[in-house]
Amino acid sequence: MKFVKLIYFIGVIGLGYSCQMSGQDVSEQSAGVSWSLASRSYDKEELVFNRLNSLWLLKTDSTVISGIVKAYYPDGRLLQAFELVEGKRQGMAYTYFPDGRVRFQESYHQNRLHGTVKRWTMKNGYQLLARLQYVEGRLHGEQKKWYDTGELHKQMHLNRGKEDGLQQAFRKNGALYANYEARNGRIYGLKRSNLCYELDNEKIVWQQ
Repeated sequence: MKFVKLIYFIGVIGLGYSCQMSGQDVSEQSAGVSWSLASRSYDKEELVFNRLNSLWLLKTDSTVISGIVKAYYPDGRLLQAFELVEGKRQGMAYTYFPDGRVRFQESYHQNRLHGTVKRWTMKNGYQLLARLQYVEGRLHGEQKKWYDTGELHKQMHLNRGKEDGLQQAFRKNGALYANYEARNGRIYGLKRSNLCYELDNEKIVWQQ
């Protein structure tokens, strides 16, 4: 059996949330998603991703895809689900742990991250690790990261990918080890470490 099987579903989509409460930020920890789908589906072998124009198409006649694509673990449990509109990522995208709880939650507009991106860990129970905000593919607004034990680690403010405003980093005991303001390209305050982060294959990589 192949490691991942992608299936495309066409039809009217209804999206609902079911939450599982754990960690210090209970309201943000979505534990699952229920998709209401039409019956017709397409196997991965019938689909192709065109890297030249970043569109999902049918192999048979190059029809542009709209609907939901799902990927599964080898045992049939849901691994990933994301929405497509006219071949482009649009709306919500989820990646799941094997037990069904959400690992990554992303929001897209026209193939670019737009809105809230969240990441969870199972290392110490089920904890929220990061909550980022995007506008048209760039980090914008308040960005937060937590330790895997639940304590706030970093809190930053960005303006379309650039530091703008108060930037803070905390030790597990709550003590500040970085506290400065970025304004007009200049830094004001205490800066003892690099608080920046980047994306690797659409996943969050934090630079310590």
